[in-house]
Amino acid sequence: MNLRRTLRIFAAILFALACARQARAGAKHVFLFIGDGMGTAQRNASEIFMAGKRTADGDFSPRQSQLAMNSLPVAGEIGTGSLSGVTDSAAAGTALATGRKTKNGAVATDGDGAKFKSIAEIAHENGYKVGIVTSSFFEDATPAAFYAHSDSRGRRYEIGRQLPESGFEYFAGGGFSSPKGKDKKMRSLVEIAASKGYRVASTRAGFDSLSPGGRAISTSPGARAGYMPWAIDAAQNDISLAEFVKKGIDLLGGGSFFIMAEGGKIDLACHANDAATAIREVIALDEAVETALAFLAEHPDDTLIVVTSDHETGGMALSVAPDGKDAFYGAMSRQMGSYQRFESSVGQPGAKGFEGHLARARDFFGDGVTETGATRTALAMTATPKKDRPVKSAQYKKLYGPYDPFTTACVREMNARAGVTWSTFYHTGKRVAVSAAGAGAEAFAGEYENTEIFRKLLDAMGIGAAR
Repeated sequence: MNLRRTLRIFAAILFALACARQARAGAKHVFLFIGDGMGTAQRNASEIFMAGKRTADGDFSPRQSQLAMNSLPVAGEIGTGSLSGVTDSAAAGTALATGRKTKNGAVATDGDGAKFKSIAEIAHENGYKVGIVTSSFFEDATPAAFYAHSDSRGRRYEIGRQLPESGFEYFAGGGFSSPKGKDKKMRSLVEIAASKGYRVASTRAGFDSLSPGGRAISTSPGARAGYMPWAIDAAQNDISLAEFVKKGIDLLGGGSFFIMAEGGKIDLACHANDAATAIREVIALDEAVETALAFLAEHPDDTLIVVTSDHETGGMALSVAPDGKDAFYGAMSRQMGSYQRFESSVGQPGAKGFEGHLARARDFFGDGVTETGATRTALAMTATPKKDRPVKSAQYKKLYGPYDPFTTACVREMNARAGVTWSTFYHTGKRVAVSAAGAGAEAFAGEYENTEIFRKLLDAMGIGAAR
């Protein structure tokens, strides 16, 4: 072998090693956004709402997309089915987090004891700092699938005990739903986390004072039962999902990081068929995506953003005319708060008879709520003690699901007049969208199963061999 050939071979080897190191480095900053229950219709409704809002605000500039998530250059679509059929959030979260299909109710396991390692755990083992952000509670199915393992999503205290054991650097959102267990006699999960070295911030001042170094948990000061306040109901001092994501960037920056951020309450609003509230939750998630896009603009070579959903909820459908964005925005912006906020006022002093309740409903939801046989029947059902309602009948379930009848009738009527209809109070088997931008984003185009999100993320991060 002559010297020239030897040098050529050596140079080729060095080049191959350099390419391998570059591939191994992959995306150093990875954002995975999950809109729980967010189907294509939910995204489209929010798009139309934002178009109407910009017009109402005097902004007539042309835009290809109103939502940041809809502006990402790569588009795909995933199937959401579980081993049980139509998925729940535990099985769907597990598929996204671990690349494995499982039974409904199982969190990062096969439902029979075998554990599946998540993308967050693998990333952490490979030197990435990890942040988990959710508008829901930390032990909820989707966030839990990234840091915990359980045969049942209902074992919330057991799941919460695994949070500090993960060693992940940042958790933020609603907090713990049952920090002392169902009987409220267990050691507080907050106390356990603090004993493991987590700084815990539950106020705006505490959140603002968090600085890089160590591990942190930050919860919304307005949280109830582990849920962040509804975006439509949020007070001025409440911390937004976007702010929690921005804080995660600040705390985890300086090296490689993986952040999963969930719009967890989109699902709850869609279960209740409350379009106006669901739209505000989608927009709250989109504002968090905008935060990531600002980071991508500064770090374009090694940042990846992926936005998707675990499943669709409610069977939402839209019937809005091409020129109907202004009327749609007008109807949806008229609603004064979430369905839960209105429901809490039903039956309180101040409204007498059907006319009084209808007037209160019109003040809250807008003039789309009218006197109909449906609203009269629903109010009569609300006035009936729960033990005497025909809650097991198919007709009752179809009309009201598990919700307050009068509130549900008002919400559905207002929605229908705005061009929004629903087919169910539960999950559907619809495929959901994927949007991506940044390093490795092209791999997320096309149609595939939700399990492929896990594999594509690993490949983009250059740690595919760690599967």
